[in-house]
Amino acid sequence: MRDIVTDLRRWRDAGVTDIAIATILETTGSSLRPAGTRMAITSEGDVAGSVSSGCVDGEVIAEMEAVLSGSVAIRNPSYGISDEDAWSVGLSCGGAIDVLVEGWSELYDVLLNEVEAQRPVAFASRTDRPQHLLHRDDGETLGTLGNADLDGQALMDIAVAWPGPYVKQHTYPRGKILIEVIPPPPVLLIFGATDIAISLAEIGLVTGFRVIVSDARRTFMQEGRFPSAELRFGWPQDVFTSQDLGPSWAVVVLFHDPKFDMPALALALKSQAFYIGFLGSRKTQADRRDDLMQAGFKEQDLGRIHGPVGLNIGGRTPSMIALSILSEIVAVMHRRDGGTLSQKTKTS
Repeated sequence: MRDIVTDLRRWRDAGVTDIAIATILETTGSSLRPAGTRMAITSEGDVAGSVSSGCVDGEVIAEMEAVLSGSVAIRNPSYGISDEDAWSVGLSCGGAIDVLVEGWSELYDVLLNEVEAQRPVAFASRTDRPQHLLHRDDGETLGTLGNADLDGQALMDIAVAWPGPYVKQHTYPRGKILIEVIPPPPVLLIFGATDIAISLAEIGLVTGFRVIVSDARRTFMQEGRFPSAELRFGWPQDVFTSQDLGPSWAVVVLFHDPKFDMPALALALKSQAFYIGFLGSRKTQADRRDDLMQAGFKEQDLGRIHGPVGLNIGGRTPSMIALSILSEIVAVMHRRDGGTLSQKTKTS
């Protein structure tokens, strides 16, 4: 949902109401898009997003046009690999997807608002009729799946999955329901407004992170260098507390200066951040680790630091180093080792 929010907001602000939405319900095999991915189209032919990176988008658009025309209210097409014609009617990647196609409703406006505001939100969708239930972070529930028992079952599963991320199609006695719990975007906190930080911020934003850049050096903290990131001026310990850095935060320390490195690393190590990356040579890494040990941190604490930071892809320019850092963050976030897919075994 998050990747098409900008387009949806532009359409809605322009008064567009004839919108069809396609949502991936379930995937098997090597589908390029996960369950919950959405694609939208207007009656004017404007398109946002993709459910297959091109393989079957044309067929899905035809289904969406049928919904927009009013000939059907909802569609449940399935697409998969075909031995005889893999490119025209199946997924060339070798996977299969089930898709829900329906029209825009008022509850989608609420979902759009919650995702834009970066608040956790749950959205339950019937697959046999256009009915939805939305549960907000403040505890309010809007809409209905058409049956009180079905609403109750969905809300219980939402409570178990909260705060997400979570996407799964559930089968209940009264029907199939897609349950989504959409959390706020993960946060990339960059300490040190360096040249690497410029590229890292750009890549982070493109890949769906909320990006914050922090530095106490005014010369580096220019809005023109980081046009879309949030800027926090000041020393690490003065701008943040360890409680601010939650489990969805990735922290990268790029200062390469001990008077900034140490408070930033100490702050991150006391937090729940899922990733802590530190730029520097192996000697610098060893020096900072010795200083952190003297400051009271244990070996198990220091084991959380990824340093030297990034995956070993061989890049030496600021943008390539930024790419290697973001790649490692994504790998850690998904509990992967960052190896090449061609060397992946079926069990790994």
